[in-house]
Amino acid sequence: MSKIFRGLRRFLQVRLHHKLVYPALSFKKIPPVRGTTCSIGFSLLTLIGLEKKLNAEDELILMIKHCILFMQRYEYGKAEQLLHVALRQAQQMKHETGVTYIYDVMANLALQTERLDQAKKLFVEVAQRLIANGVNQEDIRIVQISVKLARVSHLQKDYTTAQLGYDWCLERIRQEYTKSPSDDNKKLLAMTEDWYGRLLVDCSKYDHGYKYMVNAYNKMKELKDVDAEHLVVQLNDIGTVCDQMGQVDECINYVSQAIDLGKTVPDMEDFGAIYVNLGKAYIKKQMLDTARRYCGQGLKMGILSKNNDIKEEAEKCISEIKNFLPNT
Repeated sequence: MSKIFRGLRRFLQVRLHHKLVYPALSFKKIPPVRGTTCSIGFSLLTLIGLEKKLNAEDELILMIKHCILFMQRYEYGKAEQLLHVALRQAQQMKHETGVTYIYDVMANLALQTERLDQAKKLFVEVAQRLIANGVNQEDIRIVQISVKLARVSHLQKDYTTAQLGYDWCLERIRQEYTKSPSDDNKKLLAMTEDWYGRLLVDCSKYDHGYKYMVNAYNKMKELKDVDAEHLVVQLNDIGTVCDQMGQVDECINYVSQAIDLGKTVPDMEDFGAIYVNLGKAYIKKQMLDTARRYCGQGLKMGILSKNNDIKEEAEKCISEIKNFLPNT
């Protein structure tokens, strides 16, 4: 493998971000987790092994790097355009492994932008190309594609297919992690457990979903390259599930941890929503002064960030408090 491809392998190691993975949540319902930046890091270059040296590889590698950066910055149009340029170059070079990898990045982009039918088609194409090249169907490369196909089924509300997919993938990922407890395998296991937990929550199996989400969080917090923002929103989401189970004290514990950690993250998007969530939890405890303080802080942050959704939720929270105190 050339030094350039080794560098790209390191560049594309798994990175977990929160913005499109876990939007800030209300206590009413966990919405489906949207396109996932963490799935970019699980693209096949970390597993596929681009062994042959390419002609004009400097230009191709640079294009792929820029595609990933555009995706991480949510500049999807630029990523899409550049991916097609990279694909044409790889096809002209007749480098089938490079073509397979670019298809995988395209599939991740489609998943991240919620073009679910396209994502499914591309992931299936990648799996078929790998199998045609001699990869076993239980190879970890096929398994990590299957995880994303299960995620697509979940987002399409095909819960039965999604659960079957997650069950199959988790069994094999756990076997692989037992044999090779690498950070990459831990990240893949954590991502799968978290997605499975959210599926179970969507199926109103809160207790089981909570256990999977906590297991995933405990793994992710041990990994050095998981962003603090991701952990903040994951803590908030676990607190949301606790609230749905009627465990208000546990909810307050997790959401408070999310706020404490979030204070260390500069300019965290939607952070005010987590303050509102904590305020709502304190209303349920009838600790109204504390609830008003957190909802008031959420309102202030919503106004400063010009986020009308947070502002409206905070105003509802404050109105609810006033209903308990009609003379205030």
